[in-house]
Amino acid sequence: MNNFDEYIFAQLAKKVSDIEKSTGRKVLNFGPGNPDYPPLPEYLNKYGEFILEKGSSGYPGYGANKEFAKALVEWYGRRFGVDLDDGEYYPLLGGKDGLSALSLALLDQGDEILVPDPGYPGFVGPALLVGAIPVAYDLLPEHDFKADPKEIQKKISPKTKAIWINFPSNPTGQIADLAELKTFVDFARKNGIWLLYDNAYVDITYDGFIAPSILQIPGAKDVAIEIGSFSKMFSFAGFRMGWIAGNKDLITAVGKVKSQLDSGMSRPLQKLGAYALSNYNDDWHEAMIKSYADRRDIIVEKLRSLGLTFSLPKGALYIWAKIPDGEKSAEDFCDRLLQNKQISLVPGTAYGKNGNRYVRASFCINIDTIGDYF
Repeated sequence: MNNFDEYIFAQLAKKVSDIEKSTGRKVLNFGPGNPDYPPLPEYLNKYGEFILEKGSSGYPGYGANKEFAKALVEWYGRRFGVDLDDGEYYPLLGGKDGLSALSLALLDQGDEILVPDPGYPGFVGPALLVGAIPVAYDLLPEHDFKADPKEIQKKISPKTKAIWINFPSNPTGQIADLAELKTFVDFARKNGIWLLYDNAYVDITYDGFIAPSILQIPGAKDVAIEIGSFSKMFSFAGFRMGWIAGNKDLITAVGKVKSQLDSGMSRPLQKLGAYALSNYNDDWHEAMIKSYADRRDIIVEKLRSLGLTFSLPKGALYIWAKIPDGEKSAEDFCDRLLQNKQISLVPGTAYGKNGNRYVRASFCINIDTIGDYF
């Protein structure tokens, strides 16, 4: 328990609550990346039908039911041209569930796992939970917040078991094409480690970019898995729905771990996931992306008025912004902004030491009253 702190967003929520109580004013919270675009009513109506079906409240069993399996396999074929065989996929209780299960499946005490800095805190906490050692590799502005293979190679040791990568990226919004992903597959194969690909934002992209799957790389299944999430794709964040796909041995290990931790994804949720994947609504998706892009474009002007500098992200739901040179630190900047203006940003140090001069702002928030704060 002493190896890790409370999750960063639990800490920030307490700060926001305290400020709202002391000032009597609602905080404009750019913190959580909580997709707020309304789900398609058709999906919610179907979910209600699935809940009312006979047997829906029973234990679902382990692994994917036939509807979920069929829909996921067909979606991978349509979306990526990737064939998934039996045993190469498993449903998750949200993408974050997969991070913990993979840590338990892969890591022993003292093992090392490579994690991006800045990167999603969920890559670090589960490793610490089992006594493993996260080893950070740098994502720096001079490399457009992309990894330098030569720098990562220096971090490899006999204890290295795996590497996490994440595109479109949380927190930077950076993207990667298939050629760039292939360098990671080659890197993992060369060093005899697992490649863990967080692809939660695969369908949250802008300006014409279409995100790929790591499994499109020939031979990727030999060394790689990827995590997918319904949270962002369908605005199902609170339903806790996701999947893992790729190397069969690793999927088997994750399934073994999860058989001890939970009793599987509920039948109604598996049917909902299957229905959503099989009835993907392009019009709804385009409207969702437009909503996020429109809000992004309004928010960036407000953030620039605070002296923040950044590039527009082509993926995910965040702006990764550098604080003014005269500021002491990201934490100090965020604390003063919260106290003086009741605006909450996430200090970049929540995502690693390289975030000391950065903040993250989510643009999946209601901005109807944004003018009252800037």
